[in-house]
Amino acid sequence: MSEDGVDVVDVPAKLAARVRLLSTGHVHKSNDADAVSVGVAALTAHGLTTARMDAAVTALRAIVEHRDDLVKTRTQTVNRLRRTHPPDPPPGAPRGLSAARAAEMLRRVRPRDLAGKTMRGLAVDLVGEIRQLDRRIAKATSDIEAAVAESGTSLTDLCGIGTLNAGKILARVGSIHRFRSAAAFAS
Repeated sequence: MSEDGVDVVDVPAKLAARVRLLSTGHVHKSNDADAVSVGVAALTAHGLTTARMDAAVTALRAIVEHRDDLVKTRTQTVNRLRRTHPPDPPPGAPRGLSAARAAEMLRRVRPRDLAGKTMRGLAVDLVGEIRQLDRRIAKATSDIEAAVAESGTSLTDLCGIGTLNAGKILARVGSIHRFRSAAAFAS
């Protein structure tokens, strides 16, 4: 039951497609046909799983998506820094450029012309942005690690699944108890 007092059920896509086929005689898909077939299936089918909002999963999903956005923004900022580094990006600059390494490279650059000075100033600003993004990414990572630990999941026991990947899986899947069986989860 939702917060509004409305029962919410999980209607499998195959069931909705079957209802659409039987109702109209064709499988042409449209938003209107989908809405009607899902509604009919929800009203007439027996044994559908009641959907529940899990606050912990919702929060974890928000943190995971936030961290992913921050990482993308950091990558874009590093790419902008590479374009503005006076006069050109230094040869051998590492792909995963850290703010400390970028600041160190900038300290060695002393442009004399207006364009070079402007580009160096922009680069200094971008290094500050990267430092701030690094702090925010670290906090989001810490929040994800805490949420995964609190969930009690055994995903991190699997070889190759670290805390961040476990957080992404939990955020996407939610509780596995909502699935009837392992086969239902796998499909």
